Amino acid sequence: MADYSERELWHPTQVVGSRVALRRPRPDDLPGVVRWYRDPEIARLTRYQTRQMTQAEIERFFEVRMLAVDALAYTIVELPDWRQIGFTTFSALDPDNGSVMFHITVGERDAWGRGLGTETTSLMLAHAFERLALHRVGLTVFSYNVRAIRAYEKAGFRIEGRLRDAIMRDGRYFDEVQMGVLANEWLEARYAPEDSLRDRVAADEPVAG
Repeated sequence: MADYSERELWHPTQVVGSRVALRRPRPDDLPGVVRWYRDPEIARLTRYQTRQMTQAEIERFFEVRMLAVDALAYTIVELPDWRQIGFTTFSALDPDNGSVMFHITVGERDAWGRGLGTETTSLMLAHAFERLALHRVGLTVFSYNVRAIRAYEKAGFRIEGRLRDAIMRDGRYFDEVQMGVLANEWLEARYAPEDSLRDRVAADEPVAG
């Protein structure tokens, strides 16, 4: 198990991919987060409540989940201009049992459907399994977010269970889907022959979850 006493080990300043990079959040990221959480579609995909979050609630979320010293959070930026497009976090980090929960929000609508969320997910899973030496990464997603579920499955996540009728939207109840991926599953897929990976396209990718 990794040593979590050194922050640069478990939370590097930045993680750079081919089209996105992850950098530690800064206070000046807040206006973007406020704007995204005021977007009704993002709220529909990520929140149990239908009412709009207040400015104070968003600021509290930003301080606790993104800026806190012990928060394992990143701002997602699009390369090469390092434009802020979203954020991703790990929560419920459990070093004793080697598990963590994954969250992602791609807030800029012009960044949707371009594979940027998919690459972000891949970078975070690589961080979890190769750098932190975790055993399991889990997530939850609402059952009507079919696009995200397909994308998570392509990334290696498997449906593990459901909280039935956990959320109401548009007068109907929907399940909360619980998904997870284990280190050995992800590593085997990551280092599989190239031919077996060609069907992993960016058409379906997580916008929020």
